[in-house]
Amino acid sequence: MDLEKNIEKAKQALKEADAILTTAGAGMGVDSGLPDFRGKEGF
Repeated sequence: MDLEKNIEKAKQALKEADAILTTAGAGMGVDSGLPDFRGKEGF
């Protein structure tokens, strides 16, 4: 499939969704200012 078709499919799926769940991998929270788990000032 081409990119434009996939984008349209994703757009339609988001429009029809009841909810959206977003997850983030290791390190992404640190970039947002959250403390890490292993650092000196971590959780």
